[in-house]
Amino acid sequence: MADSARPNKLPTALPKAKVRRKRRLRRVSVLRLLFLLLVYGISLGAASLYLAITTINHDLPADLTKLLDYQPNRKSVVLSSDGEEIGAFSIENRRIVPLDRMPPHVPAAFLSAEDRRFYKHPGFDLVGIVRAAWKNFRSTGIKQGGSTITQQIIKQTLLLGEEGDLSSLGLTDDQLTQLQKTQKYKRKMKEVILAYRLERELTKAEILSIYLNHIYLGHGAYGVGAAAETYFGKEVEDLTIAEAAMLAGLVASPTKYAPHRNMELARQRQKYVLGHMREDKYISDAEYEAALAEPIALVDESDLNHLASPYFVEHIRQLATRRYGNTNLFRGGLRFYSTLDTRMQAVAESALRKGLESLDRRLGLRGPIGTVPEKQRGAWVGGPAHPLTGATDDTSALADQLLPEQRYGAMVVELTKQGGVIVDLGPKRLPLVDADAKDVRAWRGKKKGTKPGEEVTDPTKLVRLGDLLPVRLNADGNAATIAQRPAIQGSLVAIEPHTGRVVSLVGGYDWVASQFDRATQAKRQVGSSIKPYIYASAIESGKTPIDVMVDGPFSVTTATGVWTPANYDNKYMGHVTLMTALAYSLNTISVQIAVSVGLDRIIEILRGFGFTSEIPRHISIALGTPDLTPLEVAAGMAGIANGGRRVTPRFFDLVTNTTGEVVEDLRNTPLGPQVISPEVDYVVINMLKGVVTRGTAKYASTIGRPAAGKTGTSANYRDVWFTGFTTDLLVGVWIGRDDSTPIGDKITGGGAAVPIWVDFMTKAHPRTKVRDFPPPPNVSFARVEPWGGDPAGVSAESVWMPFVRGTLPNRFLAGLPVRAFEDLIPTPGVPRPATKCSTLDCL
Repeated sequence: MADSARPNKLPTALPKAKVRRKRRLRRVSVLRLLFLLLVYGISLGAASLYLAITTINHDLPADLTKLLDYQPNRKSVVLSSDGEEIGAFSIENRRIVPLDRMPPHVPAAFLSAEDRRFYKHPGFDLVGIVRAAWKNFRSTGIKQGGSTITQQIIKQTLLLGEEGDLSSLGLTDDQLTQLQKTQKYKRKMKEVILAYRLERELTKAEILSIYLNHIYLGHGAYGVGAAAETYFGKEVEDLTIAEAAMLAGLVASPTKYAPHRNMELARQRQKYVLGHMREDKYISDAEYEAALAEPIALVDESDLNHLASPYFVEHIRQLATRRYGNTNLFRGGLRFYSTLDTRMQAVAESALRKGLESLDRRLGLRGPIGTVPEKQRGAWVGGPAHPLTGATDDTSALADQLLPEQRYGAMVVELTKQGGVIVDLGPKRLPLVDADAKDVRAWRGKKKGTKPGEEVTDPTKLVRLGDLLPVRLNADGNAATIAQRPAIQGSLVAIEPHTGRVVSLVGGYDWVASQFDRATQAKRQVGSSIKPYIYASAIESGKTPIDVMVDGPFSVTTATGVWTPANYDNKYMGHVTLMTALAYSLNTISVQIAVSVGLDRIIEILRGFGFTSEIPRHISIALGTPDLTPLEVAAGMAGIANGGRRVTPRFFDLVTNTTGEVVEDLRNTPLGPQVISPEVDYVVINMLKGVVTRGTAKYASTIGRPAAGKTGTSANYRDVWFTGFTTDLLVGVWIGRDDSTPIGDKITGGGAAVPIWVDFMTKAHPRTKVRDFPPPPNVSFARVEPWGGDPAGVSAESVWMPFVRGTLPNRFLAGLPVRAFEDLIPTPGVPRPATKCSTLDCL
């Protein structure tokens, strides 16, 4: 009983070994499960990655070798007649340079800067990616990228523009951010896949060549070829190690490391690249030290945006756009071998600028360009110079030295009792003198309260202390002269009359201030410039240069009423020959000829010589009422200089494509149609020589060559012209205001345009043998008295006058001297007639 009443014993604890065994089994099971999950996850991830890669790869280009034939946008260039590049048209500035033309240190610099493991990775660099990720993690931001050179090519060619515009999808900010991340990862996968494939299809050298010709390096330069020219003004072959390293340093941030903006940062980046080049054994220690010490000579930044012959180049752009289209022009790499002569162009630009400035001085000082507040005047004195910039003569720019051709803002600091003005330019204090040194033309300003036409010649009455005046140093640098920006404009066109080649064209005073090309776009009233065509119609109708007409008041009844033309000065000469009437540009005679010949033939002649602008069918066209462009006027007169055949202006001779294939060849363009006979034309040329030798353009006779031409002055002095030519060159000059208001009282073509023409001709005329205009066969000559047209013997005043054969007046048919031109050529050993000029010079 007692034993049965005792409670049962509690179970004893398991042995320790058995417990450990069970725990170990549980851990193994967990690890096995984790392993299985890991294998499953990896397999699933790999499958997903494979599926994603397969899906993405399916949409990618199949043949990447086409990158070898990849043609980036190539700029079209304009070359002068002597082979100098004067302009370019492009979406991007690029020059393709083969890898074998680059010195070894150029690609080496880019490899050291951007992809040091280029020759070891298969297109993407896992080592570089991990290194970049670790650096970015440590810096808590994106400080380094992991893209290889191959990936950069893919990103900038095959994947360019894939980002797209997501703003139009109507997403929230969070949705937009998430979508952008998704697209970013997808693009990165595409980039890696394509880079890997590209490395399997192209050689490393081919990939490197594509990269070096495609990478953007700032200032609009794509590729090392364009960058070498843009920054250093040299070919890739001539780049030094230091220069190559500086270019390679630009890839990371072309703006931040731009040497023109911050040379210190550019030098730091250059040192970084050079250090890698030394570590990578591309350069030695000595080369590293030499490159660091090498001074960097950059192209002047102002030259980066400089356009040579801008009006000429812009006109070629307009012509080329119409002929070839924008795509070919801006992407096709065309080469335009232009007709421009760079020497003549430089002279033309200088002559026009000087001529306009000289005329502007005659028109008077328009007033100061500003006034320095009294409290700031002390800082101006002795400070830096203030070169005038922009169309508004901005004085905010500073300079340490004064240059002879530059215009500066100068502050008036003293007005002397003798009427002198002292100005301070910053580095110098100089007296102000008139450039002409003969009078006070520069001070012909108008003071408030003066009577109409009254001139104020005392400078101290026109300016005050503190006034800012536009000045330029004189030749010796010991004085300043007024150099205000002209309020008038002008143009100059130079054409080879026998080919139509436009060798020079200037469309205004300053391209930067105004890109409006007055030479080709401004339609201005031509005035008396039209009279050669009026007189040509008279000679064609049977009249001769010595036919006499009456210069006097008369009226013409027109459809709009009675019109009474008058001469420029409202004076009349009475009985005059046609030659004298043209030489002195008598309006009444021109109108009488137009009435006699009729408008039909005159308009036909004008159209024949290439005038395409509107020509009013009114008798007033005899005085130049049509509005024509300066290029039209020059081309028309070139037709007269070309024996009466139309001349079509030509701006380029040849156009080729990127392979050198000829696109268009204009060098053998046939001459235009005959508008007037060679005999009529020669007589007109001889009459135009009279304009130069004794008429309104007499100053043009100083160039030392036989010349012919015609001045022109429109109503109220709004436009003035001179178009003159020799046997080799024709030049047309126009001057006027853009708003067509009068230039100034009594400003004429002879006084304003001819000096510019002479300046150009004396410096730029081709250095050819001095020749007179050769006559055609059917021309006879008679010795005449030039003013009255009477027959004359050999005397000091008589000249040989050409006539269309068969038109000699009756008074010459009584045994007086009448010769064929061949009889007038001097025979060796036979003395010439005792005249003031040689036989040929008098023709």
